[in-house]
Amino acid sequence: MNSPTGTRDPDQTRERILDAAYKLFVDKGFAAVSMRDLAEESGVTKSLIHHHFGSKEALWELVKERAIEAYAKGQVAELEAAEEPGPQLLHDSIERYFRFLQEHPEVARLFAWTHLDADQSCGKLDAELVRLGAERIRQAQGRGLLRADVNPANVVTLFVGCCTHWFQARAHHAHWPGVGDDEEFLDDFLKIVMGGLLPRDGKEGS
Repeated sequence: MNSPTGTRDPDQTRERILDAAYKLFVDKGFAAVSMRDLAEESGVTKSLIHHHFGSKEALWELVKERAIEAYAKGQVAELEAAEEPGPQLLHDSIERYFRFLQEHPEVARLFAWTHLDADQSCGKLDAELVRLGAERIRQAQGRGLLRADVNPANVVTLFVGCCTHWFQARAHHAHWPGVGDDEEFLDDFLKIVMGGLLPRDGKEGS
């Protein structure tokens, strides 16, 4: 256990506390982590945590922001730069999210805790990203490049939910007969989603 002492560098202290909070919230979720746990893990006093962050709830919000921030910035930049969005942009967006979770499986675990706790603020963090993604799909539908009889927001929800669940439940479905590895799942998932969203019978906007 770290000794509960601070550091003269406030930024360094904040990072220690945030790193500790990230680890504990990923492992246990929000409800099971106490301020004492946070103090012991970060090696600072509870009063110092209150000084820097105010409350456990405030730390929880910052941890969730940190978890999604790296992915969101890159995805938003890609979506905003797309001048003529089409199927390839959707394909790349799905793969980007999948690779992000593959490289950061702890984020999928953190999301599982938020879902179990019916955490509403988490959905607000990525609402703008979902809105922008759905708008790009809607633009592709308008150009006849994707079928127009599906709700763009549901398309985003579908691929986010399926990719997230894949990493959350790997230990479970790894025992199912015939289930492949990450690469096989991604390849099949892209085939199913992209094939299902292309205009049917070669008719634009169908």
